[in-house]
Amino acid sequence: MNKQVFLLPVLIGLWQFAGWEALAAQQRLRVAEKQAISTNTDTSEDDDGEQGDKPQKSEQPRSSPREKKQVSKNGVTRKDANPANSQDKDEPKAGRKDREGLEPNEVGRVELSEKQAKNANLDVEVAGQANISVTLQLSGKINFNEDAVANVSARYPGVVKVVYKGLGDRVQKGEALALIESSESLRDYQVNSDISGTIVKKEVTIGELARDDKPIFVVADLSTVWVDFSVFPQDFKRLKPDQLVRINYADNLSTSGKISYIAPFGSENTQSMLARAVVQNPDGLLRPGLFVTGELFVDEIEAPVAVRPSAIQNVNEKTVIFVAEGLVFDAREVELGTNDGDYVQVLSGLNAGDRYVAGNSFLLKAELGKSEVQDSD
Repeated sequence: MNKQVFLLPVLIGLWQFAGWEALAAQQRLRVAEKQAISTNTDTSEDDDGEQGDKPQKSEQPRSSPREKKQVSKNGVTRKDANPANSQDKDEPKAGRKDREGLEPNEVGRVELSEKQAKNANLDVEVAGQANISVTLQLSGKINFNEDAVANVSARYPGVVKVVYKGLGDRVQKGEALALIESSESLRDYQVNSDISGTIVKKEVTIGELARDDKPIFVVADLSTVWVDFSVFPQDFKRLKPDQLVRINYADNLSTSGKISYIAPFGSENTQSMLARAVVQNPDGLLRPGLFVTGELFVDEIEAPVAVRPSAIQNVNEKTVIFVAEGLVFDAREVELGTNDGDYVQVLSGLNAGDRYVAGNSFLLKAELGKSEVQDSD
């Protein structure tokens, strides 16, 4: 009993000592781990310090899918327009592409497959020098050629017995128009046409008393007509005899003539001057009394860069021409000058030698429009 009492305190002391040793070992392990972490951190900081004097190569951000060129199903190539994905502002301007990767004057870009290009049947030409006519736009009216009009009167006063021709009838020179009984001799005589032409006025009926001082028929040769144009004061100095004028009338028809007469006086009512062209009218389509428009050719310029009018398109309220580079077509914004119907002068936006779409360019405009709709969706 006494031995047990004696050993109990000893065992308790040994148990406490073992616990203290275990706790001390854990503390030593924790301190070693902290020292290892501290050593690694210091080494990293030293490495950074050694590299601090060296220029660091900035890491380029990884391109997002929208930054890369994408070709949509309709063949239109576009780039992401997010400013955050644009190139560094300090980059030199040479070689940069603004506005979605396009050149400064490019509005959009269309890329076609070989099959699409073949089906579109695009007519591609080369921009270059052309002589372009400078024209003055005029308004005019068709009149009878008064040098080819005949007033037919009775030779002697008398009663009209027969009327052979009516208004609008064509007659030949010497053909009888009416039969009149003379009031003096009571004998009948014929009234004949003095020229070949069309009866444009008839002032006689059967039983009427015809006088010898008043025309009873007016016959006009309509194979030629006068086209009288009104020219305003600011354009007087541009007028010259024998200038060519193109005349446009109904159903998009046109013909041409030359200025044969320039009035030496003006019109008080319209404050304009008359310029007249004698125009051939073999089919009779130019009918006196109708209004027409005219293009007076006043000069000719030599344009270093010119294109066909059919190449011009309007995209997003901008005037563009599609420039061809293989199967890629860039819509370039252009500034235009004189247009004579055959060629259009290009003042800026296009260079001589550039290949452009002269025919069916509207198909490219349609493709570009489809792409913009898809992107908005």
